[in-house]
Amino acid sequence: MPNADAVLQEDQGRTVLRFERALDHPPDRVWRYLTEAGELRGWHPSPFELEPRVGGAVRYLPPDGAMFGEGEVTEYDPPRVLAHTWGDDHLRWELEPRGDGCLLVLTHSFDDHFKAARDAAGWHVCLDGLAARLAGDEPGAGDWKDLNRAYQERFAIPPEKATPPPG
Repeated sequence: MPNADAVLQEDQGRTVLRFERALDHPPDRVWRYLTEAGELRGWHPSPFELEPRVGGAVRYLPPDGAMFGEGEVTEYDPPRVLAHTWGDDHLRWELEPRGDGCLLVLTHSFDDHFKAARDAAGWHVCLDGLAARLAGDEPGAGDWKDLNRAYQERFAIPPEKATPPPG
């Protein structure tokens, strides 16, 4: 798997996925792709609009643009850290300058350990899409099914226990 590999961790009883992605773009540019709905639509599974402050609302948008869920901003330090809730999940995006580019660190924490492979595969595809969009390319479809199977094996999640179960 490329450099978007998820590392599975645990923190205070919650499952945590951690991704580190080296990007050839400065934090200011990447920040726009993490915070502006128009840029998010090109790579994020659920683009959102947010009130840019701690405690601000996050409104998740389906493809037609109507709101379908809310979260809350828990950290906001542009262009360095954005953290917010997504249902019971918590996402934290950190950008660290590195030469002409930056290191993106995504941590995603949640309670249902058995969805770790599904979400790792999803973020893996999304982070590949983000890198493509930043480079001016269209994201590829990604091979979520193969990634999901690989993460199930790597995280020792039996397919019959995975969330959601195989259909």
